[in-house]
Amino acid sequence: MDKIELQIVRKIKFGNINAKELLDVYYNNEGNYRIVFFLIQHPSFSEKIALNIIPRLFTIDLLRIIKNRRTNPFIRKRAEIEFVNKYPRYAQGEKITYMKTAPISLLNYFICENDIKILNEILDNPQCTEELILKMINREDGLKGKYNFYEVLVNKEWIKRRQIAEGIANDKKAPIKIMLEILPYLTINNLDKLFNSINTHKIIKNGITEYLNNRINNK
Repeated sequence: MDKIELQIVRKIKFGNINAKELLDVYYNNEGNYRIVFFLIQHPSFSEKIALNIIPRLFTIDLLRIIKNRRTNPFIRKRAEIEFVNKYPRYAQGEKITYMKTAPISLLNYFICENDIKILNEILDNPQCTEELILKMINREDGLKGKYNFYEVLVNKEWIKRRQIAEGIANDKKAPIKIMLEILPYLTINNLDKLFNSINTHKIIKNGITEYLNNRINNK
């Protein structure tokens, strides 16, 4: 970035600049990717022009716009849609990289992701929330669609949270493996309900009995 370009970017980011001045900067520098990139993030920049620019941005810059709370929310939403539309064409390695730092607004588009490596990054993403995981648990796509998700989730600290454990317990198609792991994180009432349900597998009922017996003996 040369000196003049740097001065223009600083003025866009930190200076007192109005909508007309922003347009003047755009028409004088519309061939300069960096300047245009910073222009469309300014809350006073033209929505119409910004929307036409979004499809031409690099993916990493789409993510930067999505994360920038100063940017017009409508432009941020359009950047999210553009990212989601391009996502299927990315290589697995690119997807993994993007999911490591994607904001929660973007992660919400991927509750049906089924790739184990990508799921691992989503669940480890600092922006991931209980609400997002519950959406993934409650999605209606059958056991096969959620098998990989549960394979990843069973090894995460998330299952120790009561709401997550209860969400898994209420999923009739949750695998036995993860059901056995969540038993210590359920309330007695939840365990009783699970034990008395006709839908609960015998292995899980035996696991509940063993867990409660051990709990009593260790008091």
